[in-house]
Amino acid sequence: MSYKVQFKKIGAPEKQLYVTKYKLNNSLKYNEVLIEVIFFPINPADLLLVEGKYATPTKSFPASIGAECVAKVLKVGKKVKKLKVNDIVIPLTRNNWSQKIKVVEENIIKINKNINLLQACMLKVNPATAYLMLNNYIKLNVGDKILQNASNSGVGTYIIQLAKYYNIKTYNLIRRKELVNKLKKLGAYKIILEDIKNNRLLKKLNIKLFIDAIGGSKIDEWANHIQDHGTIINYGLLSGKNIEINPHKVIFNNISLKGFWLSLWLAKMSYKEKKTLYNHLAELIMNNILHTEIDQVYHVSEIKKAVAKANKYKRKGKIIVGFDSHLVNKYNAIL
Repeated sequence: MSYKVQFKKIGAPEKQLYVTKYKLNNSLKYNEVLIEVIFFPINPADLLLVEGKYATPTKSFPASIGAECVAKVLKVGKKVKKLKVNDIVIPLTRNNWSQKIKVVEENIIKINKNINLLQACMLKVNPATAYLMLNNYIKLNVGDKILQNASNSGVGTYIIQLAKYYNIKTYNLIRRKELVNKLKKLGAYKIILEDIKNNRLLKKLNIKLFIDAIGGSKIDEWANHIQDHGTIINYGLLSGKNIEINPHKVIFNNISLKGFWLSLWLAKMSYKEKKTLYNHLAELIMNNILHTEIDQVYHVSEIKKAVAKANKYKRKGKIIVGFDSHLVNKYNAIL
């Protein structure tokens, strides 16, 4: 028997999520792969799904969950060519908070088996989001300036690290002073306390790209710092409010507003492109160019406790969940 996390109705994740047993038939179609999930992170998008606030609402219950994970190959179908037993992989499908999953070969990316498994379980979503937003919208050159809010988020910290790698200057908005040293260590160029009243005194920053995870009325204030023909990319809904920007800036300053959703990008990429993307990001992780702080690793049996911790405003890092007690204890000892 294997274990998976489900929910039976929309509501608070720490109340609705539970662990259940299931039996999976190990027989495979010719192009299928049986994988065993090792670790998965708890992402805001996972919790939004349970709360009924995600882009693709849940329509049938009980429902499975899980945007990403890292796993090991247990068995391959007869015509599977790219994978073999014991390979370390990330599936590009959803519903990954399950101990064993069947996935077709074209939806699995093999990564280097020597990668840190905790970092690898977060590979699919946040590093790819940061990479694609920095590389696939506008041409950024050495010395260019970008602005971002939610700078301490998973995506925000990857943006800081990637921008440092590319020699791009990041201006990072934060709400808490105690984050300053952490973000400086990651490579943040400038850190700004998000107080619009005081920041109106700032000289125009001449930003080429503004990466927004929050929305709301403050976008218009910070758009004053964007150069003509600059771009805003919105990828998050943290404020729960519509983006507000003066049409004058859109019309006369030619500021563009774009949206980013990883699922749409992956849907239009070829398998080769996805493989190249994720192997490049895995290499950056292995070379210590990309890294995410981790607060704690929980066993899946403690999913309610793990979700409650993930929902807390102040944490030291990401919350990770595993299915193997030995591995959970091993990695917690390292943290």
